[in-house]
Amino acid sequence: MSNTHSVKSLVVRLGFRRGRKRPVRGGKRIASRIVAFLAVALITGGATAAQAAASTGPSLILNGSNTDIAVQGPNDSLTFYWAKDGSPTWKPETVAGSGTTYSAPSMVLNGNTIDITAMGPGNSLDFYWATIGTGTWHSQTVAGSGTTYSAPSMILDGGNINIAAMGKGNSLGFYWATATAAGTRTWHPETVVGSGTAFSAPSMILNGNAINIAVQGPGNSLVCYATVPGSGYWDPATIAASGTTFSAPSMIVNGNGVDVTAQGAGNALNLYWSTNDSGFWTSGTVASSGTAFSAPAMILNGGGVDIAVQGSGNALDNYWVPDGTDPGHLEIVASSGSAFSAPAMVLNGSGVDMTAAGPNGSLYDYYWSQNPSTNWSAGMVAPPGSVG
Repeated sequence: MSNTHSVKSLVVRLGFRRGRKRPVRGGKRIASRIVAFLAVALITGGATAAQAAASTGPSLILNGSNTDIAVQGPNDSLTFYWAKDGSPTWKPETVAGSGTTYSAPSMVLNGNTIDITAMGPGNSLDFYWATIGTGTWHSQTVAGSGTTYSAPSMILDGGNINIAAMGKGNSLGFYWATATAAGTRTWHPETVVGSGTAFSAPSMILNGNAINIAVQGPGNSLVCYATVPGSGYWDPATIAASGTTFSAPSMIVNGNGVDVTAQGAGNALNLYWSTNDSGFWTSGTVASSGTAFSAPAMILNGGGVDIAVQGSGNALDNYWVPDGTDPGHLEIVASSGSAFSAPAMVLNGSGVDMTAAGPNGSLYDYYWSQNPSTNWSAGMVAPPGSVG
């Protein structure tokens, strides 16, 4: 890419579109999917900065009429669960056995295959795929030992698969391969930015003809890097200054721009947005200090965004932030003692599906039982001892 391309032309920005109202969510989620309300022991003593021990967070996607979840399993294995809409039964598959997986996974739907990537043994980067419905998983090494030091982020970019992860010495690495090559893929590495620059797992999106990667930067800052595929040049932009960011970010395209959210100072929850080609980021506080205890997940939903996060006392909280406002409207998905990882979330028709690790290494699926109700229902995906 020519250096004449500016950050303005690469990083598409978001300005909240004012005057839109959140649509009324119509219709009832399938009743047989409503297994049970979550009932778990409460953590006493109120909210504290020191949360109970956390499990590795899951990854969640829609696959036609199925919902798919991937998560680090017991003994550093990798497990995949799927359920048909309307079914209370989650079916498990072992993607990779013990001693293979050392981070939260990232998962995408790629034509007729499911693709999963995660950090492997010796700080390697591994890739797995299965043809939908076969239950047979294949593996490939993307990058060898000593290359990967965070959970990865993965997207499809036309005919390519792209993976980003924190590299050695707090660098930021990027890998791409032809999406349709299956077992013959050749992975091409790029250094997004060198040592001392990346301090979290990244969040990556395809934004028009550009790839954007957000990551916690030096001094607890928040930074975005952008490239035109094939250029090999990454353009940096500072989203938020030092002392603002204390988790991995979540980033999405929203209309004519980008939203980024992350845990802020004092366990607050922050949101950043920027209009097209403005070169300026605006910040807002979604929730004040003492409310956010994990990396957040974010999706578009009507005239705003939903942001889910592990809340105080290991609750699971969702904030809806309407266009044109800063504070989020809190919906308690599950009460204290329920959530023990960062959540994952998708928009599923007229409702939202969310998943997170539960007590004692269990795994739960949360969803709106009836729209526009904000009452969340929950079903157990996997029993205690299933999540690493």
